[in-house]
Amino acid sequence: MSDRQEPPEHEDGLDPYEGLMDLTGEEPVPPLEDPALPPASPPRSPLLTGLILGLLLVVLSIAIFNLTRDGDTTEAADPTTTSADTTEDTTTDTTEDATTDDAAEGTTTTTTAAPVVFDPYAAVGNPIPLSDLKLEVGGLGPVRLGGSAAEAVGQLIASLGEPTSDTGPIPGTEEYGAKCDTGQVRIVKFGALAAIVIIDPDGTEIFSGYRLDLTYDGAATSGAAELETLSGLKLGFSVVDLRRIYEGFDINLVNDPDLGRIFELRSGNTSNLLLWGPVTDSGNEGTDQIMGIYSVDASSAFC
Repeated sequence: MSDRQEPPEHEDGLDPYEGLMDLTGEEPVPPLEDPALPPASPPRSPLLTGLILGLLLVVLSIAIFNLTRDGDTTEAADPTTTSADTTEDTTTDTTEDATTDDAAEGTTTTTTAAPVVFDPYAAVGNPIPLSDLKLEVGGLGPVRLGGSAAEAVGQLIASLGEPTSDTGPIPGTEEYGAKCDTGQVRIVKFGALAAIVIIDPDGTEIFSGYRLDLTYDGAATSGAAELETLSGLKLGFSVVDLRRIYEGFDINLVNDPDLGRIFELRSGNTSNLLLWGPVTDSGNEGTDQIMGIYSVDASSAFC
């Protein structure tokens, strides 16, 4: 058995258990902390901390989105101001500069063509009876092709009344058989009748052809629709009537790329084209109607 060990003696003479020797077990335990200190806060729940961080991230995201959207709106508004400035500038620029600026800024400028300015034709002489305005190879009765347009159209005005339309000088048009390499043309209509004028480069206006056509505006009610050829062919006659009236002439029915089915009246001796025009195509010459009677194209004779 080992020897009983006594409590160690301290060199300074102090006994650490001196204050506890008289305790009987009934005395209260001395306080472990200073009662004046506030109680410690319990630790926060990890779930609550995560929720708070999530809310902060949502608020931050919304703030960033609003700032970005405001920046985009400001940038989108800038081109509007630039476009307005461009429009104001191009108003005073030349056409070439305006086109360049529009292409650079992405704007569109609409240019309105200036109206054609021309002197209208005036009536000339006494009225010519419709019975004398025959549709011939060389003109309309006394109104001859190749003459001054001012006089020829003036005679038609005196006889048929004021034109229903007048294009004034325009570029040559294949629509009326007046496509010349140089110069311009002028189409003057009197209901069913179109007078074709070719304008030379020097400005000379020549009565160069005519077309009588039921499809023109106001044709059906115009006096010109009653005009006829020297042999008596009129608009609305059938192909059978055409063959009967021009027995001994060459009559061909062919397809035109622009007008469709047409008739060609040619000389039986020379095969030269005399008159031509569109006809309907019902499959029966007895009901196929003559819709137009045209002179030889002006471009082939006067260009």
